[in-house]
Amino acid sequence: MFLVFLVTSLLLNPSESLPKSGNDTVTPVILVPGICGSQIDGWYVKDSAPHYYCTKDSGGWTLLWLCIDCMLPPTISCWTDTFRLDISDVSDIKNRAGVQTKVNDFGYTDGIGYLDEHQFVVQFEKLIIGIEKLPGYTRGISIRGAPYDFRYTPNTKVGQEYFIKLRYLVEETYELNGNTPVMLVAHSMGNPYIVNFLTKQDQAWKDKFIDGYVSLAGVFGGASKAIRSIISGETEGMPQIFVDPLTMREFERTSPSVFWLMPSPDLFGDTPLLYADGRNYTAHDYHDLLLESKVPKGDELYDLVKDLPLFVEDIGVDVHCIHGKDQSTPLHFRYGDDSEFPDTQPITVNGDGDGTVNLRSLELCKKFKRLKSYKTVTGFLATHLEILQRKDVIQFIGDLLTKTNSERRGEEDREDDKTLVF
Repeated sequence: MFLVFLVTSLLLNPSESLPKSGNDTVTPVILVPGICGSQIDGWYVKDSAPHYYCTKDSGGWTLLWLCIDCMLPPTISCWTDTFRLDISDVSDIKNRAGVQTKVNDFGYTDGIGYLDEHQFVVQFEKLIIGIEKLPGYTRGISIRGAPYDFRYTPNTKVGQEYFIKLRYLVEETYELNGNTPVMLVAHSMGNPYIVNFLTKQDQAWKDKFIDGYVSLAGVFGGASKAIRSIISGETEGMPQIFVDPLTMREFERTSPSVFWLMPSPDLFGDTPLLYADGRNYTAHDYHDLLLESKVPKGDELYDLVKDLPLFVEDIGVDVHCIHGKDQSTPLHFRYGDDSEFPDTQPITVNGDGDGTVNLRSLELCKKFKRLKSYKTVTGFLATHLEILQRKDVIQFIGDLLTKTNSERRGEEDREDDKTLVF
């Protein structure tokens, strides 16, 4: 594995492969997506498949996430069989036999702008376009992407390898832009990833290479929606009339990241989160819940992540926080008689949040020790993913970068630099 990173480093050497920025005062940006926010390619030659019509040999690299065509019946079971992880040994979680995967376009932006090859599902593209309109910003040099395999958590082998690549990317981006510190911008689960990454770096490194960090819709205390994913399946916004949540559950139950995002016991305490078989389950009852809902290796997967922090108050950098609120957000799930649990969809009782992440989890970002600015958004496009497309959010980040660049140049903000045109 070390050889892989050595080769990657040589291929991405900033002095040999990429042109340097012509503006040595621009603050470069690295965008870190959330769960389900990175394109993932796969190459597989499998010895088995769930149905005769499933392709067992991809013939080369092909897009696994997000492959919209793969999500439709009857081929979705073929896709989950490929995308699920092998959890037979929780200390060494990996792809199922015969499958290789890689994130698409690490260091650049194609793998995070849109999620699908048809460009129907927008991720960071509108934000990238907004930043690109600021003076001195160029994709691949001062605007960079750091996608990762969102099925894994930072304490897995894959997660640790990502942190090595991310550190190198930060240092490379710093050099490409005239030795200018980097602004990290993370969305959703990308925020706990950044929290864990920064807590592993010494302060001298952060002081040199990191200008600041922008949190967008940070899931700092988990989200109730993750419970439904594990127990009965979650279609990630795709219509259940087309996408079967129970089939999606087959891969979601193998992803450590979904277990990591279950509501934090410290934050949610004794709040009832699920009712089934005459019992209310709280965040203190996960072992019982996973056992009684027959989640394979559920107790081991939860033990793997239960002590992995989602939030740390002091991460040693300046923080800017934005999230939505006043959106109906799943909080509590109720199942009927014994025959319905866990293989049918529950009745959902909503609370406040951004439609995906509960408000109490989002608001943890106010507790960062070096919080410099805080903004909430409501109304249209205030939901978890759509926040990336809001003009005022893009403007907020544009203003922040403009101010940072002006301070570095020792100038006052110029009005023609500050206003983005959409």
